[in-house]
Amino acid sequence: MNKKNLNSILFLYEGDTEREFYNSVFENYVNSRNLRISWDNLKGVSTNINKKVLNKIFKHIDTKIDREYVHVFVAVDREGEKNNDSPIDIDYIMKQISSKTERVKSVNEIIATQVIESWFFIDIEGIYNYLRFPKNMRNPNKYVNYEAFSHRELAQLFRNRGKAYMKGHKAEKFISSLNIKKIYNSCDDLKKGINKIISLLQ
Repeated sequence: MNKKNLNSILFLYEGDTEREFYNSVFENYVNSRNLRISWDNLKGVSTNINKKVLNKIFKHIDTKIDREYVHVFVAVDREGEKNNDSPIDIDYIMKQISSKTERVKSVNEIIATQVIESWFFIDIEGIYNYLRFPKNMRNPNKYVNYEAFSHRELAQLFRNRGKAYMKGHKAEKFISSLNIKKIYNSCDDLKKGINKIISLLQ
């Protein structure tokens, strides 16, 4: 009989695009059979993001009455360059939580610079193939510095092929067409967060 894992995860994400992307990442890298994982949508990042995160955590604690410890992961966009501060104030969040419950053991961030769509440009060939760009219209070298691009440039590529991309909306077919392993292996911030989750599987 497998020993019960006393850890659990609350994974908070910014929008539907993130949910579909992280579903694919988990399918490839996280064997969650021995770990309870709950998902919740933050529905965007705003000036009150820390309050929104706290509300989601307390709602989770109130509705999941059990003995498991909770590790929170917050996946959001930096909305700027690498030197911009994270929108998440972990110290503030943990201080508010610790005064009310001991079940939340950690709050961790997975921050996409600039935005999650920036990571998609790591697999620019996958984007070209999904949109069926002719070979003579492709310029993969343009996107080597993937963090310089965002959802705006991705949406323009979609428009060039008569399609639409809307940030934060479902894009399951597009996400599933990307080389998730290539993106993962090239993105240290993503790997760091997922490795923390993998460590909880023990």
